[in-house]
Amino acid sequence: MTDTRTENQTVEATPIHLADIMLDREFNPAGDPILSRATPNQLLEACGLIPHFFCDACANCEVENPEGFTLDNIADAMDRIYQYGGFSYGWKGTVDQKGIYHAPDSEDPPLSPIMRFRYRTSGAEFCHLNETDAKLYQPRVIECMVYRYAIVAIRERNDGPVRIGRFD
Repeated sequence: MTDTRTENQTVEATPIHLADIMLDREFNPAGDPILSRATPNQLLEACGLIPHFFCDACANCEVENPEGFTLDNIADAMDRIYQYGGFSYGWKGTVDQKGIYHAPDSEDPPLSPIMRFRYRTSGAEFCHLNETDAKLYQPRVIECMVYRYAIVAIRERNDGPVRIGRFD
């Protein structure tokens, strides 16, 4: 919280990031009983800067090149923002329909997502376009799941490919 003093009054301002406005948030989306003991603020704090990386990457990809709004481009943008790898190391594993991460090593237990963030592209303003162009600008939803150990998965809704990385 920022404390700004003027001659007659004190005004408190809370910094707001684009992610606070643009992303839908779902706390403990898989209903994990261990994670249910944490408060929403604790879960959000556990995600660190990852939601900001995700939101900035999605917003940049959508504005710069709507045709290139793909998981690969979003993952590359997150890597550029993070600067330390992230998705570039090809993290292994799978993510099921509920968003639970399964490591390739069967000895590792499945991980429930701490939080799920959703970025919805704009698109409603393009409804006047012809059918071919309108398909290009259909609203899309990209999900980002954050797990313990800074593991991150992004996907388009519950189907299609998944990109998995680590942002520690």
